[in-house]
Formats: sequence, structure tokens, C-alpha cells
Amino acid sequence: MRIWLGGFLTHHQPMSAARTISGKLSKAILLLVLILLSFVGSHCARLWLEPESSKTKNDIAKAHTRQRIVALSPSIVEIIYLLGLDDQLVGVPRYSNYPLEAKEKPSVGGYIDLHYEKLISLQPDCIILLKEQGSLAIKLKQLGIHTISVNHDDTEGITESINIIGNELGRQEEANKIVLGINSAVYKQASRYKNMPNQPRVLISISRDTTADYPAQLIIAGSAGFHRELVHMVGARNAYQGPISFPMLSREKLIQLDPDIIIDLVNTETWNKLGKQRLLNQWNSYQELQAVKNQRVIIIHGDQHLIPGPRFPQTLERFANAIHP
Repeated sequence: MRIWLGGFLTHHQPMSAARTISGKLSKAILLLVLILLSFVGSHCARLWLEPESSKTKNDIAKAHTRQRIVALSPSIVEIIYLLGLDDQLVGVPRYSNYPLEAKEKPSVGGYIDLHYEKLISLQPDCIILLKEQGSLAIKLKQLGIHTISVNHDDTEGITESINIIGNELGRQEEANKIVLGINSAVYKQASRYKNMPNQPRVLISISRDTTADYPAQLIIAGSAGFHRELVHMVGARNAYQGPISFPMLSREKLIQLDPDIIIDLVNTETWNKLGKQRLLNQWNSYQELQAVKNQRVIIIHGDQHLIPGPRFPQTLERFANAIHP
């Protein structure tokens, strides 16, 4: 009698021989099981170890497929253009005017009055916004839209955001070059005024009512924002040392602070409308102030000086020239 065992043809053997064959068969089956377990184990291990590298490859692939980007702050728009991603930019905030080409992009409204329907109609596959817009980011993620949140509260946040956006959108090399250039410009200015023996007290006017005969509803750089950092970088002190981020000063409080230097930041529209002399004349109504009496009120105009974006080294240089003429 012939029996087919494991692919081998054999004759029927006595009981002892059958036991021998059975033992060999058991060993063969055990070996086969061990081989299978080894294969499964190595396969599972590979699956366990691969996700990180696979994720990296997937992220890189997705970065190059982001073709419809919406930026929700003017500073982010500037970064998008610097990174050479303007062709993918399909939506910008209302007050985005730099570079000039950005004004031709579809507007999605302002920071407060965002046109949500317009935003969705642009069918973005990536929306970049500031950390203050966190609640909006949650809604967008629920709709399946990829979001990137960045922090522009200070100069470190600004430069870090360039790297974050560059890395997310496949422009890391360009981002590194931009950040290197910014850091070099900052170091050039800051190193000149390091350890200054006399540090003047500087008040930075960020916003005010320029239609009045004197600076009314004056909002200054306080305990937050990048302007106060720039003052320290060029060897000076912020005249305001309180806890409020952007305080509004009354006439009495302004006189009490009595800064050595006043830097008045005005946007391009106001500068073109009123001019330097009229803006200075408004400050002349505060003859009690040392800065006014000593003619140390400096008007710096340009929208870039009010935007916490990648052009802040220009503002730093203007501050240095104003404080240390």
C-alpha cells in the first residue's frame, strides 16, 4: 500500500516504521510553523518600524500637491511669495498689499469679518493662519482642509513660521536661505548696539487718531509684540513697562511716561494724506514731553513697519537710525 506524505511516495510500513515517519512528520510540521512565525514576525516588525519613514514620504508627496493655498494674514502672504509659492496662492486677506501682485488675488475678507463662504468656494487644499485663529482652524480641519498655524507674536515666531511653512510645502531649502538672511541682518544691527551704556526710553506709537489736532486714542507697544523686541535689540528701553500688551494712553498717562524718544508709526495712506509736517505738528501740542522739547519725535511711515512679517529687519534698521542718529 502506498501513502502520499509530504510530496514523497512511500510503501506502507510496519507500526514502528509508521511511528518513525510520524515523528519526522511532526518535526517537519513544527519547522514549517517556526518558519511561518518567523515570516509573520519579521513582516509585523517591518510594519511597526515603517510608519515614520512612510509618513515622511507621504508628507513630502502631499507638500508638492498643495495647489490651492489660502493665506489669512498679510504677513503669511509675504512668506508665500518669498518661498516662490505665489502660483498656488488662490486667496488672501483684504488688507494684503505686498507684494503688489497680491492685491490681484481673490480676497476672503478681513481678520474679524472673514467671508467664510468665499473661502470655501475657492476650494483650498491648504489654509495658513495665525495661532489666534485657532477656532477657525478647528472648523476647517473638520471639513477635511489641511491647515498650518503659525505664531507671529515675536521675531522668533516669525522666522520659525518661515521654516514651518517651507517644510510643510516642500520649500525647506528656500526657507533656510530666507531665515539665514534675516538672522544675518538682525545680527548686523544688534551687534552694533550691544551693551550700550545709556539706554534711552523709547515710546512706539502703533496707532492713533490722526484726524485730531493732537495724538488722541494713542495705542503703543506694551508688553507684547515684536516692536518692543526691536527697541531692545538696538540698545534702548521700552518706555512702557506695564503688563498690558498694547495699552491705550490718555494724555495724563503719556505725560507721566515722558519718554526720551517717540517713534510714530503711520501707514502709507496716512503719510500720503497728511505728510510729515502735519503729523509732527500734532505732537507739538505736547510741549510737556522731553521728546517733543528735544525734537526727538520721529515719524516712520510704511505698512511694513506695522506688520509682524519677514520684513521686520527693515524696521529694526529704521529704529536704529531713529534712536542713534
